[in-house]
Order: sequence, then structure tokens, then C-alpha cells
Amino acid sequence: MRRPDVSAFIALVLFTALFTDSPAAAVPVELRLVTAAHYLQSVPFLVRVEALNADGVPDRSLWNATVSLASENPAVSLSTNVVHLRNGLGSALVRLSGAGDFTLRAALDGLITTRTVADNSGAELELVGGALTGSATTWSGIIRVTNDVTVPVGHTLSILPGTMVLFDGVASGTTANDLVVRGNVQSIGTAANPITFACAQADLRWGQLRHTNAQPSIYRHTIVTRGGRGRSEGHTGTVPVVRPYNSKVTFEQCSLTDFAEPSGTPGKVAQASGSDLTFVDCLFQRARMGPEIAGTALACTNTWILDMIGPDDADGIYLHDQAAGQKVTLSGCVLAAGGDDGIDTLGSVITVEKCIVRDWNSVTEDAKGISAFNGAVHVRESVIVDCTVGIAAKCGASTSVLVTLNDSTLHGNLTNVLAQFKANAPGPVVDYRITNSILVGADRSVQSDFTETNFTIRYSNISEPWPGDGNLIADPMFVSLATHDFRLAPRSPSIDSGDPLSPLDPDGSRRDQGAFRFVAPAPMLGVPRFLPGGGAEFDLIAYPGRNYVIESSDDVRSWAFLKTSFQSAETNLVAAPSVPAEPHRFYRARVAP
Repeated sequence: MRRPDVSAFIALVLFTALFTDSPAAAVPVELRLVTAAHYLQSVPFLVRVEALNADGVPDRSLWNATVSLASENPAVSLSTNVVHLRNGLGSALVRLSGAGDFTLRAALDGLITTRTVADNSGAELELVGGALTGSATTWSGIIRVTNDVTVPVGHTLSILPGTMVLFDGVASGTTANDLVVRGNVQSIGTAANPITFACAQADLRWGQLRHTNAQPSIYRHTIVTRGGRGRSEGHTGTVPVVRPYNSKVTFEQCSLTDFAEPSGTPGKVAQASGSDLTFVDCLFQRARMGPEIAGTALACTNTWILDMIGPDDADGIYLHDQAAGQKVTLSGCVLAAGGDDGIDTLGSVITVEKCIVRDWNSVTEDAKGISAFNGAVHVRESVIVDCTVGIAAKCGASTSVLVTLNDSTLHGNLTNVLAQFKANAPGPVVDYRITNSILVGADRSVQSDFTETNFTIRYSNISEPWPGDGNLIADPMFVSLATHDFRLAPRSPSIDSGDPLSPLDPDGSRRDQGAFRFVAPAPMLGVPRFLPGGGAEFDLIAYPGRNYVIESSDDVRSWAFLKTSFQSAETNLVAAPSVPAEPHRFYRARVAP
């Protein structure tokens, strides 16, 4: 039996990287335009833009970007030619001048997408108002709402893709045309043909979507703009456009925008009581406040809450206490840029996971990324940056508040975490429990208006000395502060420095600190060395402290598992127990699993 040629015995290297190199920055690969398929010149036109990554979802690593807009028909002009993105998503409410079909063009750094929009000015209108009759109604085309429409108990209102529901509006006051739902609404648009709820007159506003003791309703691929005339209520004394009471309402792939002028009036996104709300892949933008809920279950997933405006309490979302058995969860959301707090709570128990909370930095409003008043806030795998205070917790004299902060990154806040005294919240039972997190880049990373015993901090990287097992004071070596890339670069002291009792990272290594799991550079295999009696060995050159899977193949098409090797140093020997007589055997290595 002869040995194969060394030149043909290939240690396959899929990628190469030095351990000192930072991970490559992700870049968007595609633009998506989300707009109605039709327009009327009298109705402002929402343009939502998403910069998508290779997985087809908004690229949250694209911190700030500006997309240019243009009409390819010179007979149709746009009131604005830009959309500002935050973490890969944003919108603009555009007024269109001219007439005729046109192609809308969006461009960002060489990425271009277009969408054809049809002029609907010649379409017939169906005038509606009052209580719907019978057991079911279907709307399509252009619906003109001339006075309140009521969906009675037991009635189903189905709205077909591409429908424009236009409410006659008012300039001021507390009375406007509403959709009052006691039965159920099935507003089922599509990505190509969203449904639109808007005001029929460009400078006026309509009222509310009111679900009262209603059957479950769903709004999918639905655009809702320029509501907000009605009775003011709640924390801001403004008008909620979505008003569920004792109802279950689901929004999927919806945009709810432009409910307030720059002064912060008249409208906010929602106010719910005794209800069950679900938001998935939605956008809330340019309102006084996002949803305000009390006694309500909330599941808010992959939703962007942007640009809440006004002189007071312009919060991203305001969460009162919930009833027994109700859960409040924000997962994968972006809450960016507003006048007050990103997340404001009052007695609720909430979970915030995989969220980005940024730019809640008004000094006059004492703005916080997260403000917890009584109750409990559980934060994990989230980024909270560039706020006046990252997280502030306070409680009454006879109550308490708990904040758990795990696997998260706080940076660039004037204060990262604060146990706060206020006249209406004298404390002192404020309980922070912080593990596996990075709290740096602040004037004060940890601050208490009471005593240090408000904080239990373990296995975290912070900007100042603090008692606790495994704490560090070191540069965490983020990939790029300039681009807000808070991933860990190779050799960061926060890699493999989390609590050893925490679940392992996906590659089998000890838990990292911060919101992002470190992904090791691709391993390399060295030139093989043949062993007496058969077999061979070669060097595995890889980031240490991880498991690597070694596989072999005779044709580079099908691969067989050889072994899993734990990398105790940068270079380890790997043995191949047998080498075939034929001249080709390929090997490759990858990070487990």
C-alpha cells in the first residue's frame, strides 16, 4: 500500500483570519419598499424602507442611514426625497404632486429598488357610515367614511388587499369619524397590496380604531396614518388612535405613523385596557407616544418604535401593571429617539429581550432608556446606549422594584444604571441583579441615591470598581464604536468571562459578557505529517477555548464526521487515524456545533 502524495492530501481551509482581526461588519444586501400600490393626490403617502441583511430581515447593525427617494415620472413629484433609517428601518409621509402612474425609486449606497404606484384618481368611491347590517361586510377599492362606522356584535368586517379606507377628517376638537368595533375586523392586506387607513383630506385628521368588548380582530399588512382626533386620555392626555377595551387585537407587518405634529399633539399610537395586544414586524413613528397599556397582555416582536415627539412623557411605550396571568414581552424590538423614556413602567412585570434601546437623551425630561417604577423589569441580550440614563429604577416607600440585567451591553449613557430617589418614589427597596453584562462609556456607570446594596453585580465589565465575583474593569474592545458595532473583537477581555455556571455559548465556550456572543474566526488546518504505521496528524490553528468539528471527504461533496476537538491553545494537534491508499483525502474544520 502506498502513501498518497502529500501534495494531494489537502487540509481544506474555507476561510482565513488572523486572531487579531475584528469580525467583518455586516452590510445590507437589499432594499425593500413598503407602500400602498395606489395613491390619491389628496392623501399623504407613507413610504417605509427596510435595508435587509442576508437573512431577509432589517439589518439592525446599520445604525443610521439615509435612503434617497425619487419619482421616475417627471409629472409626479415628492414632498421629500429622503428616508432616515435607524437600525435598518424608517419611513416618511410623502405628499405627491402631479398626476399619473409613477415608479418610486429608493437608493442606498449602491442598492436600488423600485415600486410602481398607480394613480387612483379615477376610481369610484363607496360612501359608508353608521352601523353595518347583516352578519358580514366586505370592503374593497376606495371606501369613504363620512361618519362613524360601527361593526356590531357578531358581525365580521373583511377588508381586501389594496383597499383604501379614507375617513373624512376634522381640523380640531374631540369628535371625528371612528371605526367602532364590537364584532371583528379582518384587515388582511398583502406585501404587494397593503390596506390603507388614512384621512381623506391632507391637512385634517380622522379619529380612532375603537375595539370595545369585541371579538378577536387582525390587521395584517395595513398602513394607518393621520388619526388622533378624539377624547384625550392616559399618561400624556393625548388621543390614542388604536383604542382596545376588553378586546384582543393583532397587528402584523403594519405601520402606524404620523399621529402627532411636532408639538406632540393630538395623537399617540394606542391605549389599551383589559385587552390582549400583539404587534409583529410593525412600525410606530412620529406620534406623541407609542402604546400605553393597563391590565393588558402584550407581545411586541421585531417592532420599531421611532421618533416619539412632544414636551412631556413622549415615551416609546408606557406599561402599567397587568392582571394575573398576563405577560408583557418586548422581543427583538428597536426603540429609538424620543423626548422621554424608551420604556416606561408603572407596577408592571415585563421582559425585554434582544432589543436595542437608543437615543432617549433629553436632559430636560430626565430621559431614560428604561424607567422602572415598582414591579419588575427583566432585561437580557439587549443594547441600551446613548441615553441620559440607561436604566433607572425607583419605588414607593412601601413597595419594591426588581431589575435583572443579563447578557446586555450599556454604553454611552450619562449614567448606565441608577437606583433613583424621587419625591413620589422615596424607595429604598431597589434591587438590581446584573450578570454577564458590559456597562462602560458613562460618566457614572453605577449610581445609587441610597446605598451600594441596591446592586448585586457579578461577572460583568464595568467602568469602576464594584464588589462582586468575576467583575472586570477593562476596555471591552468593541468592534467599532464609530459605527455602534458592539460585538466583541478577538482578544476582548469580555470573551469567555461570564458566569461559569451560565449556559455555554453556542460554540461550547464559557459565556461571554455583553449582548453579543463572540464568533471566533474561521479555523485553519496545517500541512499534514504522515505517521509511521499509517495515519497522519496536522495542526488545527484556531481561537482557543472552543470546540471544533473536524470532517473528512474523498470528493468535497459529502463529508463525514471525524472528531470534535477542544482547542486548549491556538495550535493543537489533530490525528487522522487512517489515510487511504488513493491519493485524495480532504479535511475541514469548523466551530461547533
